[in-house]
Amino acid sequence: MQLSLTVALLSTAALAHAENAPRAWGLKATSTEPISLTAAATAVGAAPTVALNATAVNCFVTLPANPLSAEGLATPFILQPPCSQSVNGQQSFAEATILDPATGALSVYHPLVMDAGTTPLAANVVPQLPANAVVGLWFGFNGGVLQLQDANGLTTNTSPSLKGADCVNGLPGVAGDVFGQVSWCGAQAFFAATNKAIAAGLTVIPPLGTDTLGNPCPTSRSFEITDACPSDNVPTQYLLNPVTRQTSQDTVANRAANANATVINNASDEALLANIIDPLIGCTPFQAPSIDNPGVMSSALALSEIQANQLQAAPIGLVPLNDPDCLLTGAGTVSADKTNAYRLGVNQPITSGNAAATVDPTGVTGALVPYCNNMVAVGPPFFAGFQNVFINQGTPAANVGNNLFTFLCERYLMSLTQLVCPPAAFQPVVCQVDGNGAATSCVITLNGTTTTNTTGTAMPTGTAVAPVATTSTTTSKTGFHHGWRHRHRKNKY
Repeated sequence: MQLSLTVALLSTAALAHAENAPRAWGLKATSTEPISLTAAATAVGAAPTVALNATAVNCFVTLPANPLSAEGLATPFILQPPCSQSVNGQQSFAEATILDPATGALSVYHPLVMDAGTTPLAANVVPQLPANAVVGLWFGFNGGVLQLQDANGLTTNTSPSLKGADCVNGLPGVAGDVFGQVSWCGAQAFFAATNKAIAAGLTVIPPLGTDTLGNPCPTSRSFEITDACPSDNVPTQYLLNPVTRQTSQDTVANRAANANATVINNASDEALLANIIDPLIGCTPFQAPSIDNPGVMSSALALSEIQANQLQAAPIGLVPLNDPDCLLTGAGTVSADKTNAYRLGVNQPITSGNAAATVDPTGVTGALVPYCNNMVAVGPPFFAGFQNVFINQGTPAANVGNNLFTFLCERYLMSLTQLVCPPAAFQPVVCQVDGNGAATSCVITLNGTTTTNTTGTAMPTGTAVAPVATTSTTTSKTGFHHGWRHRHRKNKY
């Protein structure tokens, strides 16, 4: 099927409904809110007993029984109060990727997350799954910590149904330990089956292709893209009625029937690559047919990680041991076990345990020094090569940079600090920031040559290229959040 990308101009005004302060890609926001182990579950359509609170950053989503079945996927997942999908920093997202083991075909389905006490803005599309389908389910969040629970309020460590679906929210078996924004169900079985189908020649992975400069297109594991917290969150979008707080799947039919709805989305590394950077540099993301939006191809975290696992050349940006998502929640210390639990959820090999390695082209050790060195060696030349393209694009996060170029440069510098990287012998990127810490201009020096035209014109938040659920050019009513990744540990790098 021919791939069709459309362009959405995403307005700043449409983001104004959020009560939360801006969040940023790769930032870990300090939270004094304790991480609860349980939350009262509210059924579909039932009135919540807890008041909404727009300042909350830690939320719960209630999953139905058998969440990996067709019925479970089609049943709305419930965002529990005090959180609401109408608040940017509390918006939660789900994404399933499905393998047909007989043919190797892959498809994508977007289960709906909706507020407790509401009904869907439009009825969910019920997926027709192939026989013996293998389903993986991933979650993303725009706040601090998102935890999964069942209808009885039991979490992934205590719920029989969630444990049966192999749902993982943090280090398995450790009460209160969380990754933060991300979690998944059935990921290991899905990737094992898909990798087997690839080896058997059933599932065919498209080539990366080359960008407009003649270089291999980046993957989610390219150091052109990776930050302190790689391979996280999902490129899912929903429609939201900000008045009634109702949400629906983002489909052609639902957009036509709900002209006043806005688009909300998960600020993710996967979306940054597939929806923003790839179209700008002449690359095409790996996509599969959307089950909930027939006739439209969809990106997905699982697809990105499958392609990267097969085709990413060294150096490879696997999840490092110092990734804040992989530090023990209680102690804040490095944990190989938790890093491995995270890696298994995104189709990556477990670490070799050599945290002291200084050279690691495959990323298997998870060691800090080679990860940092590879960021410094690979990222800045990529930013400089596409500077004239990026500088004229809107920023995904106005509190990080005033256009896409300054955003990428400052995100890179922030990540080095957040990871506590040793100082580089020479740091090629220098940014000037405003009073709020957002980069307004950046200079990159490579081999003694400094880039020019570094300031550019500040572009409105959200005027980035993004896919929409139509087959023709359209203007989205919202778009990428001005706060991309609000985190629960560190606020500034």
